[in-house]
Amino acid sequence: MPMLKIGQTLMSLEGQALRVLELIGEGGQGEVYKVQLEGQKYALKWYHHPASRAQKQWAAEQRRALTSFLVQQSAPDPRFIWPLAVVEDPHRRTFGYLMELFPSEYQGLESLVLGQMRPVPGFRALCRAAIGLAECFRKLHNMGACYKDINLGGPVIDPRTGEVLVCDTDNVRVNKTPGNILFVFFAAPELIRGEGLCQTNTDIHSLAVLLFYLFFRHHPLEGKKELSVNVFNEAAQRKFYGREPVFIFDPDNSSNRPVAGFHDSAIRNWKIYPSFLKNLFIRAFTEGLREPDRRVREGEWMEAFSRLRDQLYYCSKCGTGNFLDTDSAGPSPCWRCGEIPQLPMRLEINDRIVLLNHDTEIYPHHVGRSLDFGSPIAKVSQHPENPDRWGIMNCSEQPWAFVGKGGSHKTCAPGRTVPLRRDLELLFGSVPAHVRQH
Repeated sequence: MPMLKIGQTLMSLEGQALRVLELIGEGGQGEVYKVQLEGQKYALKWYHHPASRAQKQWAAEQRRALTSFLVQQSAPDPRFIWPLAVVEDPHRRTFGYLMELFPSEYQGLESLVLGQMRPVPGFRALCRAAIGLAECFRKLHNMGACYKDINLGGPVIDPRTGEVLVCDTDNVRVNKTPGNILFVFFAAPELIRGEGLCQTNTDIHSLAVLLFYLFFRHHPLEGKKELSVNVFNEAAQRKFYGREPVFIFDPDNSSNRPVAGFHDSAIRNWKIYPSFLKNLFIRAFTEGLREPDRRVREGEWMEAFSRLRDQLYYCSKCGTGNFLDTDSAGPSPCWRCGEIPQLPMRLEINDRIVLLNHDTEIYPHHVGRSLDFGSPIAKVSQHPENPDRWGIMNCSEQPWAFVGKGGSHKTCAPGRTVPLRRDLELLFGSVPAHVRQH
């Protein structure tokens, strides 16, 4: 039975009256309702009534964190669903907090891992989601805070675009805050062993686990050793994730490899991605397990998934997304159908390679500016009357220079298109770019 009645009126600590409209969902900590305040609709997280002494201590600490820290701070990024106000229980049994509602098209990452997210996000959307998550947590850490319990239940994504929002921000605390670990599967080993405090270094381990789930649909430490555990109780979990963790793809320790028939998604998906990305995950879950200062930082993940997005191409037979591995001698067969691919032309900008697919876009970071997927400066464009002709459209507000056929220097105005051809030379402002054929 819901804790709050539809139509019930509650008061915030600031004396604002809000009316309960409907129950949205419920979880381990409480229930979430849609409420109305001054004509606007919000979400209200309402905590369960604490019964035991431990629950009462937790509730008191949660209330202190909300009133003295969280509602006093602005969100470090608009993508955080941040606590806005503490709401009182008229019977003084519990409390809650007000936050913005997020749009219905956003879905939790649990549905992605379970194969239930619809539509299924493509690789471009997944890369954008990964970059967004890393950027959000970097901004949180830069304000001297940590999320403490990063897990699949916090972020939500729009599967069509990869846009992310971060929910459950009542977990956020000042850096180096002690606290109980709710999600041992995501926690840094030193926290599980009781050797440290929640801080940036522990968060970025949890972020690496989250990103591994996003692309491999599996936990990075759950392999053959997991199958040998008869009772996966708390003691077994602390040993498995805290005292003796082994990455399932550790190149120097094969004791915990994924097992066919049990861990098929990890086995299949590991083959899809290029070496540079797999090497980052190897570092995160080998050196990073033992040495917190060697963990992969948020900016490294952002750069890696931006590069991964640039190296995407589509199988000419089945249309499945694949990735160019520049460390290999040549392109690998399509991971889905086995076809040897015909690679599209590529754009070389400084030390970056961008494969020119039908949906490729060029962004400011490609020409040395900040990482931003808001507005492309260029995109691959199909001729409206001749589908066999393609070009690169100028989506910026500045004209480009390019070298036409015969070596003549020309200008491409905003909104116009340069025909796509091998050995085309472009100048994005002062940054040269060259089209090459593989």
